[in-house]
Amino acid sequence: MVFCCFWSTAGPKPATTRRVKERFQAIEDKTRQLKDILGQKRPDVQDFLDRFEMSWVRHDSALEGTVYEVHELSAALHPGAVAAEASLLPIVWEIRNHKAALDFIREEAKTSKKNAAITMTFVKRIHDLVTGNTPEAQQARALAERRERTEKELAKEREKQGFRKDMPLHRTYVHEIAQPAKIQPALEKLIDWTASADFRELHPIMQAARVQHGFIQIFPFTEGSGKVGRFLSNFILLRNGLLPAIIPATDRKEYFDTFRGSPAVFSKALMDWMENSLDNGIKYFRDLGRAYR
Repeated sequence: MVFCCFWSTAGPKPATTRRVKERFQAIEDKTRQLKDILGQKRPDVQDFLDRFEMSWVRHDSALEGTVYEVHELSAALHPGAVAAEASLLPIVWEIRNHKAALDFIREEAKTSKKNAAITMTFVKRIHDLVTGNTPEAQQARALAERRERTEKELAKEREKQGFRKDMPLHRTYVHEIAQPAKIQPALEKLIDWTASADFRELHPIMQAARVQHGFIQIFPFTEGSGKVGRFLSNFILLRNGLLPAIIPATDRKEYFDTFRGSPAVFSKALMDWMENSLDNGIKYFRDLGRAYR
């Protein structure tokens, strides 16, 4: 199920300060409305949360060009209910890696201060989870495959750990990205900015938008940069009491195009996705209420 809609195909236009504040307020109001519903003890809440989580994983992966079927997601996310065939195991590991990163940012958001700086350790931890470069993920794969990794496979996994070392000729994202030699200083500069007064003065939605836009401009990792950038953005939203922004796969081109523009353009798009996601969540429960009358 997709909890997101579309906006006009015309490019987003810069909004006035007043209009931006109005949109912040609208998103905060709708967030409270949906969270009030989710706080109720009703049987359809858990169903919504399960669908929402599956939607999050599915659309976030589809943005990167990997499309999962519902039965693949169910086998990975609900192992007790659906058995995974041996041929599905590589897909199952990918989905579970994504889920591990999702769970990590949600747990960290519960204890993080609202304006705490993001650290390099935090960024690398998310990347390790996304790419399955953790002892837990490696052990699970080894138990299932019942064999040790070859040196070639181990070398490939080690390569995932560091920053990007080349400028890929063929890639999904179409904007200019940082040269390999500039990745670490650019990323350190972005991380340092999250400790600044300028960062703390921004609304959380603007913080999330600026961090994701800046991170994707750098594109530090060969694999997983897009997912890590969105996890960082959603972590900022979650720790400030907002709900994550699920960007629908059908808006993939629009999403990529925003990185060719300014942070203001991306901020407008992010607010569109957030508000449409909230609208669809509220509509989900409203329609259920009508069905039961």
